[in-house]
Amino acid sequence: MTEDTAVNAQPQLPAYPVTLDVDAPAEVSRLSTLFRIILALPVLVLVGIIVGTAGGGILGGLLLVHWISILIRGRPVGWIFGTIVAIQRFAFRAYTYFFLITDQYPPFEGDWKVSYEVEPPERIQRKQLLIWKTLASIPHVIVLVVLWFAVTVCIIISWFAILFTGRFPLGLRGFITGWLRWAARVGAYWMSLRDEFPPFSFSAGAAAAGSGTAVVSGVSGFVVTGGVIGAVIAVVIATSNLEEAEVSYTALIAGEPSTTLKVQEIEITLLGADDSYEFADSLFVPEAGGRFVSFTAEMLNVSRYEEVLHDNDFGLKDTAGNGHDPFVVSYGGDVGPYDLDGFAFGLVRAIFDLPRDEAPLSFEFQPDWLQEATFEFID
Repeated sequence: MTEDTAVNAQPQLPAYPVTLDVDAPAEVSRLSTLFRIILALPVLVLVGIIVGTAGGGILGGLLLVHWISILIRGRPVGWIFGTIVAIQRFAFRAYTYFFLITDQYPPFEGDWKVSYEVEPPERIQRKQLLIWKTLASIPHVIVLVVLWFAVTVCIIISWFAILFTGRFPLGLRGFITGWLRWAARVGAYWMSLRDEFPPFSFSAGAAAAGSGTAVVSGVSGFVVTGGVIGAVIAVVIATSNLEEAEVSYTALIAGEPSTTLKVQEIEITLLGADDSYEFADSLFVPEAGGRFVSFTAEMLNVSRYEEVLHDNDFGLKDTAGNGHDPFVVSYGGDVGPYDLDGFAFGLVRAIFDLPRDEAPLSFEFQPDWLQEATFEFID
């Protein structure tokens, strides 16, 4: 037996157990193609309701139950598995209609031009569920996202080609179908419909990738995830705006303004404080053992755009370490929220109810997360 004969005699690996095949017509309706975006809207809305986004929709609930059943039983529940496959089948039929591959409206069930099948597994590994499969799927997702731009160009070119010739270019159709097939395999793997790692391939007969490829993809996904998290943290730190200044509380009571701090596009200056504030006509009285403390601040909007001030943007901490929300906030006599126009300033009086035996420790203005101006009182 020659070497070539031995190679040819080796058994061929079975195709991946998730299939997506398209039996599209040679000719496509020009009129339907011309108005495809409008015609496809109802079915795409339906897909959005059923499939949902970010884990929402009917599919999200079914996936949660599917994963729980795998954790408990080590295998999927038949009817849940079948329903997930049916939802995916309808979604891919809708996508092929929107991508101009066929001009027939996708049915909910029965035979059609697009078939999507997943061979039911006997067991699903618990240890691979969700976390590992998410990490291992990331390289696939990156490639698919990059290829999506090419798919979009192919759809646009095909739209014009159909309008002029009535035919979908076969090469472009094969590319788009292969992309859908690849996405279908990755989706089925991530959803734990199958455990076999999907191949990086458009081919309908491609076999599952080896364990080495799965390990490399998982490690790559972990590295990419770590990089993304690190980048997000770096951006958050870089865009944070935490300003602090030390202020003499005694001088503030005497009417000596504080240092000016800038948060976002607002400059804030404490103009004065009243350590035992009393409302006119005793409209409000503090609780027993407490007192009202008032702070007056000047707020200057240094941008051309309007900024909105809210009562919960202001806060006070006392020497016991307790935080206090404002009892009342007045914006030049108005109540919040208050619109501070561009290049305009406003006077704000924030009144707090403090225990009589505690002194203010810091006054805070925090209009947004990681955006804060803090005035620390030194006496």
